[in-house]
Amino acid sequence: MILISVGNTRTLLARTQDGVHFDSTSVVTSLPPTEILQQPGLTWLSAPNREPVALGGVVPTVLAAWREALATAEVREPDPGFFRRAVPHDYHPPESLGFDRRCCLLAAAMDFPGHDSIVIDMGTAITIDLLAGGHFRGGRILPGIAMSLRGLHEGTALLPEVVLNTPPAEMLGNDTSSAIQAGVIHLFADALRGAITDYRQSSPQAQILITGGDAECWQPSIPGSFYQPHLLLRGFYLWIQGGVLP
Repeated sequence: MILISVGNTRTLLARTQDGVHFDSTSVVTSLPPTEILQQPGLTWLSAPNREPVALGGVVPTVLAAWREALATAEVREPDPGFFRRAVPHDYHPPESLGFDRRCCLLAAAMDFPGHDSIVIDMGTAITIDLLAGGHFRGGRILPGIAMSLRGLHEGTALLPEVVLNTPPAEMLGNDTSSAIQAGVIHLFADALRGAITDYRQSSPQAQILITGGDAECWQPSIPGSFYQPHLLLRGFYLWIQGGVLP
C-alpha cells in the first residue's frame, strides 16, 4: 500500500507491505502533486500498476489536488466514523481533531491495548495528547520549535535567525544566539515535562510515545519516553485497514 499524508509543511510519502515497516520520504507540501509524481525517485507512486493509495492530511486544497492527480488510481480515504468507534472522545467539534493526532492516537490505542499513553508529536506544531482508559481525554497544542524561532526573528528588529542545536542547551546564554538557544530549548523541555507531570496525576502509569520531525533529538531529554518514528504511518495504515492488525 502507498500512503500519502499531507501536513502543513511537508507531505509524507510511504510504502508498506505489512503496516509495520515503512519505506518513506517527504516533500514540501507546497509542491504540486503533478510535479511530485514526475520525480525520478518516486516511480512507484506514478506507475500505472501502482498499489492502492491511502490519502489523508490537514490541507484541504492540497488533498483536492492529490485526488485530481491520482484520478486513475485506487484511492482510499479514512473513515471518521471508524476512528470515533476505535478511540472514543469528547473533542468538539469532532472533525476539528487533526488528522495527524488521530493517526497517532489510533496507533497508540490499537498497538498498546489496555495501556494509557501520553502521545507527543513534535511537528510544525507540537501536540501532547492523553489516551487513558481507552478514551482520548484531550491534549495541548504548542507552536513548533521552528515556528517559535522564526517568530522571534521576524517579530523583532534585532534578534537573529537561529538554527537550534540538539538539546540539551546551557542553562544561561552569554550571547544573543546562545540565549535564544537556551530559552527555546528549556521552554519546550519544561513544557513537555510539565504536561507529563500533569497528565500522570490522573494516569500515573501512562507510557510516553514521542514522534514527529523533531522527536529523535528530543527523546533523550524526556526520561522514560519511547521514540516511535512511524507512529503516524502506523495509525494511518490501521485506519485505512479498518483496524485489522497485521
